[in-house]
Parts: sequence; C-alpha cells; structure tokens
Amino acid sequence: MDLTAAVVWHWWIALALVLGVVPAVIATIVGYFMKVVAPRYNARHQREARSRNAGELE
Repeated sequence: MDLTAAVVWHWWIALALVLGVVPAVIATIVGYFMKVVAPRYNARHQREARSRNAGELE
C-alpha cells in the first residue's frame, strides 16, 4: 500500500471540508444576527418612526 497517496488525499479532503464548513459557519452566524439580534434593535427605530408619524397626524 502506498502511503504517499494517503497523505495527499488527506490534505485534499481537509481542503474540501474547510471550503464547505467555513461558509456554513459564516452563514449560520449571519442568519442568527438577522433573525434574532436585528429585530431587537429594529423595534426601537419602528417606535421612533411611529411617534414621529403620530406627531404629524395631530
């Protein structure tokens, strides 16, 4: 059995895994911030906009 081929395949498999896992982790983090964190801070801006619009209606 030729062990040099095993070493070469080891590195190619690692490269393929990294190229697949890194974007998945980044997408998970971005998705978390968009779905969980952003609505918390967006509510403040919506309240301010509603209060400005209510002042214009009076």
